[in-house]
Amino acid sequence: MNLRDCKDCNLCCKLPEIPTINKKSYEWCKNCNIGVGCSIYKNRPLKCKEFLCAWKIGLFPENLKPNKVGFFAFLENELSPIERVLTVYCEQYKLNNIIKFLKDVNITDNLGQAYRFVIRYNQNDKDLYIYDPKTINQLIKG
Repeated sequence: MNLRDCKDCNLCCKLPEIPTINKKSYEWCKNCNIGVGCSIYKNRPLKCKEFLCAWKIGLFPENLKPNKVGFFAFLENELSPIERVLTVYCEQYKLNNIIKFLKDVNITDNLGQAYRFVIRYNQNDKDLYIYDPKTINQLIKG
């Protein structure tokens, strides 16, 4: 698999929770040099080493680099084979623009079944939006 280089993007160092290093959602990791990279990159936690966003693995087009659009997505490994879900992390003030970026993202499985998006925008697991570009062109409160 050819992975894209994150370079100046480190949005994944802010938005998701990483319990193994006591990092809360929507707060910058203490090891992050914003816009530069991880200060402990060679010794970063396994969870960080294993994390691959949809942009990095090439599922999202080049122009949707997370630090340029303000969100990132990744496959929910537990649910994806059954539900075909990509989880999107963004900050609440970015919700108004998210559809304009996601409406043309067409990711399907081997059978042609389209993925939908679950959008997280704060630390509350009950505050979610669902977006399915194939059925309705608006965010639905989850």
